[in-house]
Order: sequence, then C-alpha cells, then structure tokens
Amino acid sequence: MLQKIEILDKALDNLDHINNSKFMFEKFKEINQQIETILVEIKTNDLGNDTKNFSDENLNIFRNVLNKIEKLEAKILPKAHLFESFSKSNP
Repeated sequence: MLQKIEILDKALDNLDHINNSKFMFEKFKEINQQIETILVEIKTNDLGNDTKNFSDENLNIFRNVLNKIEKLEAKILPKAHLFESFSKSNP
C-alpha cells in the first residue's frame, strides 16, 4: 500500500506542476483519472487492513498526502470547472 501512496504523491506533484505552469485541461483530466484509479485501488485492496499496524511514519505520509490533496483541490478545482464549462459552451 505504501508504494501506491508514493505513486499517488507523485501524481499529485504532477497536478501541482500543471497548476503552476500553463494549465491544460486535457492533461489535468488525464492525471486526475490516474489519481482516481490509484485511490480506488487503495480503497479496494487495503480497506480491510488493520490501520493499527501502521507505523507513525506511514500515518504521517497519509496525512501529508491528504493535506496535499486538500491544497490542490482548493487551487485547481475552480480552474477545472471554468475550463470544463468553457469547453461545453464551445461547439
């Protein structure tokens, strides 16, 4: 599971890079799909694991990833909605 979290962390970094450079909606959708897939895999495969066995380091990694997701969501979601609505309005 830790490997999946590390992959998720890298995908979030890519998303942040897109946000800080020229925002490309198609690239955003691609990375967002990767993130969704990873999250579903984590939930499906590891939901039954006993979280009491996680080390403090693992819990800190999870917290950091969750914080990163929250920050990115606040920065990117308005742009994504704007681009999506704009693309729907253009034939």
